Amino acid sequence: MHPCSAAALAILLASALLSHGLALAQPVQDAGDRAEDGMSEAKAHFVKGIKLYDQGAFSAALAEFQASRALYPGESATIRAATCLDLLHRFDEALDLFEVALRAFSSTMAPETRAAVQRKVIELRGLVGTVEIEGAEPGAAITVDGQRRGEFPLLAPLRVAAGSYGVRVYKEGFEPFEARVDVAGGQTARVSAHLRRLRQTGTLQVTEARGRELEVVVDGIPVGKTSAAPLALPLAPGKHVVFLRGKGRLGTVPANVTVRVNEVEPLRIEAEVLDATLRVTPVPVGARVSIDAVELGRGLWEGQVRAGKHTVEVAAEGFLPERREVSLRRDERRALTVPLSRDPRSPFWRKPPPPPHFLVELSTAVLFVPDFQGDVAGNCPGECRRTVGVGRYGVLRGGYELSSGLSLGASLGVLSATQNMSGRSTSLNIVGGSPKTIDVDDVLRLGGLFVGGWLGYAIDAGLPIRLRLGAGGLFGSMSDARRGAFDASDQVRHEIGTFVQIQPAHFVFVTPEVRVGLPLGRHVELNAGLELPVHVAVSRPRWSEAKGVHAGPDGYGWFNDDALVGGLFFSVAPAVSARFDL
Repeated sequence: MHPCSAAALAILLASALLSHGLALAQPVQDAGDRAEDGMSEAKAHFVKGIKLYDQGAFSAALAEFQASRALYPGESATIRAATCLDLLHRFDEALDLFEVALRAFSSTMAPETRAAVQRKVIELRGLVGTVEIEGAEPGAAITVDGQRRGEFPLLAPLRVAAGSYGVRVYKEGFEPFEARVDVAGGQTARVSAHLRRLRQTGTLQVTEARGRELEVVVDGIPVGKTSAAPLALPLAPGKHVVFLRGKGRLGTVPANVTVRVNEVEPLRIEAEVLDATLRVTPVPVGARVSIDAVELGRGLWEGQVRAGKHTVEVAAEGFLPERREVSLRRDERRALTVPLSRDPRSPFWRKPPPPPHFLVELSTAVLFVPDFQGDVAGNCPGECRRTVGVGRYGVLRGGYELSSGLSLGASLGVLSATQNMSGRSTSLNIVGGSPKTIDVDDVLRLGGLFVGGWLGYAIDAGLPIRLRLGAGGLFGSMSDARRGAFDASDQVRHEIGTFVQIQPAHFVFVTPEVRVGLPLGRHVELNAGLELPVHVAVSRPRWSEAKGVHAGPDGYGWFNDDALVGGLFFSVAPAVSARFDL
């Protein structure tokens, strides 16, 4: 609820009460037989609550309105208390109290107030869900975030504000059941709380030092009462939180007790007047709360403590621990919210590794070949001009990835690349004559099909980083489209060509690569990266001398058997791909 709407409800309530001749600074009175001193005390609490409410101290104001209701449950104090709960985001408690107001005072409410409360009930029902406990033992105590909410089976829906809660179900002789449940507004979260009988137990023996009768609370659940004789409690082995609770403010501060198997752990504590109240709300809600070095459990904690200084510690996995020093005055009620900051070094925030799975990847890349090497591209001195080879490839990969990030698979693809040379000087052999120097232009083209395997490893650095090493074979061809011009024997510049030769070309290759991915969902990822293929020729294609060329007035000639590619060349391939995890 927005604070403005809560304030509007309070203003409407005030105007409605005044319109009926009732002072806002006192509870609505009926014909009941209330003692005059009780009425005066109820009025005093109510007036104090109004002042605190106007100052924005909603937690303290709530305590005063509730104290007024305990003495005299009137309409004004009830709605005021519900409004405070709403402003404190305790929506489930606010809803309960607004519904109490409608049931108890609907017939006497001003129409405007009744309509406002009805609207508020509708709004809060959308912010409140329910927890349904199933399968527990009859009579088992149920607590939610340390607050007792009844026994199983519950007689009414267990309402909570939308959020995450720790649910605990306990019955003597059984192992406690604990679970964390997420509840959405207007929805029901079901918890199957099957209790198992204790196979091993220890005994906690509780004694109040002066033999007084007080309620014994263990791990947030009342389990019995002290008396002159010690109270013996069979408990599960381990650490427990114990305190005593009596009438009014009489009680003890919580204490940690460790119970061991088949041993009796005596606990003798003396009740005292605890004159302050502390409520600690950790964020996240499942964090562990400790006060004065006593661990109280997970989630919200509220209880009575001594006035004075206290140390509050809150910790949760994946967060940096927080420590607060608080000083409480007598009769003070303090609500303390302790938010935790994420610990960036904690593995808690790392995504759980995916299960082993198959994958398919489609990739395409632009291919840059600095130099095909060989006798053509590798022999381009002087005025010869050579471009960088450019091409492209497409590849289909399939594989299997383990949870560790290791993967392996196979690849199938096609590639092509072209490199141009112009003004390259070479020899044209003349049949029956001397070789001629000729300036030629060459267009080298490599194309083919490649198959291979690969081994990869994935690193999660916020975005997936993928390293891969591929190897295999390229089966294709190398072509040279050549034309040129030379000075013939008749002193005339004679042009020849274009002559094209296509020769088989076989290579083995090794391709290291790195990629960065962008997940588009659980099963689809786009990624971009860089590959550095290195090709080693198995058979070097050459220009065939057997294929002659017409040399104009000089007759017939042929070119030397130049190697069209070197024994090794490398390329650079910026690539993009789409990956599908199956």
